[in-house]
Formats: sequence, structure tokens, C-alpha cells
Amino acid sequence: MIAASLVAPILAATLSATLLAMLVFPELIFQVEVSSGVYRDASIHEIATSLVGFALMGLAFGVILGWPAMIIGGVPVHAFLVRIRRTDFLVYALSGALLGTLVMLVYFVGTSGFRDPVSVLTSGPILLSGPLTGLLTAAQFWLIRRPDRILMS
Repeated sequence: MIAASLVAPILAATLSATLLAMLVFPELIFQVEVSSGVYRDASIHEIATSLVGFALMGLAFGVILGWPAMIIGGVPVHAFLVRIRRTDFLVYALSGALLGTLVMLVYFVGTSGFRDPVSVLTSGPILLSGPLTGLLTAAQFWLIRRPDRILMS
């Protein structure tokens, strides 16, 4: 359980940051500005460098937000789900998405993200990273820990 609690949040945050970067900011990954307003297609090396940068940002968020969220919310939710014998994959994934949403909302409130209404409207992809990362974290936790097998013992 320790391995799942340590690995899942940082791996999920790394993966979701990379995926969201490709979907939301493709121009930052797949293009390079040559001069003011003139762009060219990025080389494989430049694309890889950009993706590594976003992955490292995700890793940092996994440590800063993911580990505390796992300790405060994820492990207690896991214990609760085992106790009520709801250890199937879908329940874990949905619980993770809900917890990830809560974590992102707390983060947004804590960083004053809701003070400016325009920033809320333009921050949809950032807010989406919470449920996505929570879902991926719970899925990876489930795959590593396999809580469905706990009940069989």
C-alpha cells in the first residue's frame, strides 16, 4: 500500500500534465517561434523537451498536492471502500475523480484563483486536471494495490 500511495499520485500528475499540455497548449509543444509571430513545426527533440518540461511540472504538483491528498483523502477513502466491500475498479476511479476535483478546488481557492471571474473562465483546463489526475491516481493505486484481492484473503 505504501508503494501505491507514493507512486500513483506523482505518476498520475505527470501523465495528466503531459496529456493536458498536448490537448490544451499544442502550440507550445508542436511549434517553435522563429521570430515575432513566425512559427515553424517543432522537431522531435523540441517536442520531447517540451513534454519533459510539462511532465516535470506534473511531477512537482504530484509531490506538492498529490501526496498530501493521498494521505488526507485517498488512504481513508481506500480504508472505507475496503470496509464496505466496494473494491471494484470503477468505484475507485470515480472516488479518485471526486477527490481530485476537491483537491483542485481547494488549490484554486488557496491560490486566489476565484477572485477574478475571467481567470475562472479561462482556467477550465487547469480545473479539469484535478478530476483527471484523481481518476488516474485512483486507477493506478487500484492496479498496484489490487484492493479487490484484499477481500479474498
